[in-house]
Amino acid sequence: MLRSRKSSGFTLIELLVVIAIIAVLIALLLPAVQQAREAARRTQCKNNLKQIGLALHNYESAMRVFPPSRINISSPRFQISWVVMCLPYMDQAPMYNLYNANLNWYDPANDSVTTNFLETMVCPSTGGARTIPSAALYTNISGGTRTDTPLWAPADYGSVNAVRNAFNVVSGGTSWSVKEMDGALGRGPQGVRMAQITDGTSNTIMVAEDAGRPNLWVNKQVTNNPKSGAASGTAWTEDGWGWADINAGFSLDGSGPTGVNNATASNGTTTIQGACLVNCSNDSELYSFHVGGVQALLCDGSVRFISENTSGTTLSALATRGNSEIVGDF
Repeated sequence: MLRSRKSSGFTLIELLVVIAIIAVLIALLLPAVQQAREAARRTQCKNNLKQIGLALHNYESAMRVFPPSRINISSPRFQISWVVMCLPYMDQAPMYNLYNANLNWYDPANDSVTTNFLETMVCPSTGGARTIPSAALYTNISGGTRTDTPLWAPADYGSVNAVRNAFNVVSGGTSWSVKEMDGALGRGPQGVRMAQITDGTSNTIMVAEDAGRPNLWVNKQVTNNPKSGAASGTAWTEDGWGWADINAGFSLDGSGPTGVNNATASNGTTTIQGACLVNCSNDSELYSFHVGGVQALLCDGSVRFISENTSGTTLSALATRGNSEIVGDF
């Protein structure tokens, strides 16, 4: 007579053990997966900056100067950003041909160009929804008269144009000349020649991350307590967030972690008191959503990671093109 076999199965204890093992494995693997994803995003961000650098160098080869950070002509009034000038060298010649340079960048006639998303201009690590401000924000900034909300395409990279007065007096309390304060793309309409970058192309930042605009970010949090800006709902917004915006560049001013400009120089020293310079605020500072620093394009076309621990003296030297500083390791 055949005996029936009892079917074997998991006991409750065995099931709980298996679940616990799976939970431990997930807990161990999840950070590694997240780190791998961020590493991929950081690599893509670096590649974006390399492509921007290639476009800027191709522009320089054709025009014998780098593009100015912006052209702002009062009569007849028109404005154009360095990104628009580089469109033909970013494989975007059709967009450049559609852009009407005789009109302001925010003119509705240019919306068909300025609302186009440029993947090269956005860091994939930038998280969260962007609060799109009304065009009325630009009425006072750029003389515009629009009251609608055009969806201008964003930019997480800006030209480092200069070092502002609150930040530039770091050696004895004397102001630098305009040339010494200016960055590689300058602040005037003429553009900068390669020979004018006397600090060396490997010692001068051309473009860097200033990510997250138009929202004003402070220490990885959207804030409604900014140094400056205009209110849009409950969030505060920063200008210069569109790649076509003439304010798509910025000048370092040493804003503190609260968004307050508190960079002051100790007389006779080379230190900056109270300044928060990297990843504290995206209001005229280097800012990214990477851990530990930001990525920056140098004038030689290389991309370097600028640590949050970089000193103010080193950063001001990197941001300017003509003060003959010896930057050293950074």
